[in-house]
Amino acid sequence: MGREIEKLKLSEMTCREGVIEVAKIIYKVHDEAKDKAFELEMSWVCDESKRQHEKVPDDLLEEAKAAARNALEEMDAD
Repeated sequence: MGREIEKLKLSEMTCREGVIEVAKIIYKVHDEAKDKAFELEMSWVCDESKRQHEKVPDDLLEEAKAAARNALEEMDAD
């Protein structure tokens, strides 16, 4: 997973975009055959959270999960 994160151009992303991209990476590296089911939870510290550690808002978390699942489906279709 570390290498996947290193490929991201984080300095060019908003925190919201970063949440979505990190969710995609987590879903991508999770091996359903070997790994147990998981529940994605995310938190952040950014301007939007007034520089306080907070859970990512539910609407954004759901958007990130959906984007991650869609990316997985597209990979499987290839």
